[in-house]
Amino acid sequence: VYRFGEYELDPTAHKLFREGQEVELTAKEFRLLEYFMTRRGRALARDTILDAVWGNSVMVTARSVDRCVTTLRAKIEKDPRRPRLIQTIRDIGYRFEDPGSS
Repeated sequence: VYRFGEYELDPTAHKLFREGQEVELTAKEFRLLEYFMTRRGRALARDTILDAVWGNSVMVTARSVDRCVTTLRAKIEKDPRRPRLIQTIRDIGYRFEDPGSS
């Protein structure tokens, strides 16, 4: 189980919980979040994310990553006063940072 802020990601159950309540995620959003969780603090290129989450046999563009990140952010970054969990790295991709973790 991975924890960040008030969230708990359970890979075995394939579920995300916020303060005990399940947060509905698509299969791609879940895989993307799990990928970020296992690589906290690392800069991840869009193409690397695309290969890891979508697989290289699927014909999609790096913009698919951007769209999925946007929908995932809408579900886990509800408080605008808190720092972003998924940070955009210009011309590279993304980095997942949990300001509450050490």
